[in-house]
Amino acid sequence: MISKYFKIQELVPPHVYNNRRYRAWELIDPRLVETIDVLKGQFPAGTITINNWLWGGDREWSGLRTYGSPYYSSTSQHSFGRAVDCIFSAYTTEEVRQFVLDNPVLFPYVKGVEIAAWLHLDLRNSDTVKIFKG
Repeated sequence: MISKYFKIQELVPPHVYNNRRYRAWELIDPRLVETIDVLKGQFPAGTITINNWLWGGDREWSGLRTYGSPYYSSTSQHSFGRAVDCIFSAYTTEEVRQFVLDNPVLFPYVKGVEIAAWLHLDLRNSDTVKIFKG
């Protein structure tokens, strides 16, 4: 599945894109793609930044995290292509986080939400949404 709103470079680090190009979509859970597309549809103003290395930014580990990255953990949902950390230009993180929590029908796959300066969403295997502090 390919996103309506996001380039693959926004979801993977540079070395993954350089190695796999558009086959990197294979490393991202399709449910995550659906989730971030719904999120962008609900919050259309401004930008949702996940990774911005393509445009010279410093974010490259807010989507897929690979072995050897500074934030890698073998048990992180990021390591399986099932998590993103988002920053919004036109909305507060808390506003978006609360919307996601208040609208589980729109975000049925979201099972992990982090309370932090960014919005962390993940698709962990759980019957309930786990809210945790960063």
